[in-house]
Amino acid sequence: MSQVLVVDDAPDIRLLARLLLERAGHQVAEAATAEAALDVLADGRPDVILLDLQLPGMDGWGLLADLRRRDWLRHTGVVLFSAHVDPREFRRAELEGASGYLVKPFTGPELLSIVEKAKP
Repeated sequence: MSQVLVVDDAPDIRLLARLLLERAGHQVAEAATAEAALDVLADGRPDVILLDLQLPGMDGWGLLADLRRRDWLRHTGVVLFSAHVDPREFRRAELEGASGYLVKPFTGPELLSIVEKAKP
């Protein structure tokens, strides 16, 4: 069983991800903003972070950069997800240290597969 933090400002996406992940045996925490995610992370390190790129305040790119600067989170799997399909974003995600990129809308098998691949 792994711990997954889902960071997305859309409650329906957080709920969908939670239901799919919990059904597969994962423990799930949620945050609606990058700042709230940092608060959750202060309580412990998840195995994988699912991170939406379009967030209010600090966006997903900013949070990814922040996470990669923290030694204790540097090797945590981070999967970016967005409704925007842009090959430049896929490449940027790879260059900035993301473990994967998931396009919304996603299927349950897609989500579970990428989470498994992102686990340390």
